Amino acid sequence: ALLCTASESWTFDMFQLAEATHDHPLSTLAYYLMQTTGLVDQFSLHPVKLARFLRAVEAGYQGNPYHNKTHAADVLQSVHVLLTRGGVAPHYATPFTQMCCYLAAVMHDYDHRGVTNDHLVATRHELALRYNDRAPHENHHLAAAFGLLRAEGHDFLSHLDKGEWDKMRKTVIELVLATDMK
Repeated sequence: ALLCTASESWTFDMFQLAEATHDHPLSTLAYYLMQTTGLVDQFSLHPVKLARFLRAVEAGYQGNPYHNKTHAADVLQSVHVLLTRGGVAPHYATPFTQMCCYLAAVMHDYDHRGVTNDHLVATRHELALRYNDRAPHENHHLAAAFGLLRAEGHDFLSHLDKGEWDKMRKTVIELVLATDMK
């Protein structure tokens, strides 16, 4: 009942889900949404690999006060409600786009350091240097999460052809880069 409410309510309390899932709100909600929206079947996603990937991403969310796994689950839930209750899907967003939106929400703050991009640049942090001062966190979230997706046992999208993979990757990258507040 809690997950059903999460999938339909604009005012859902994500802390409640975090408690009910023993601190696994992101992986639980993401798996539930991918299943109940039919994306797992429609895109022949490997359920065990999907679950492993989601747990691995969730484990990579550091325990900082804001950019944590509960926040990511909250963003995922908001994206889902906007897409499904806000009339975006299926009229404007295809199921493929919906899957990309879910993946972007799951990945969007993966391994966040808990400081701003400006701080990373000002302190000449490794991420700022690596990404040439351009959205260092967002670029890192993407690179690290896509790296996890390549790990054995996590690549639930390995069956996509090159065109589908490229489209998915481009869409997820654009969505996550758009979260840079600069």
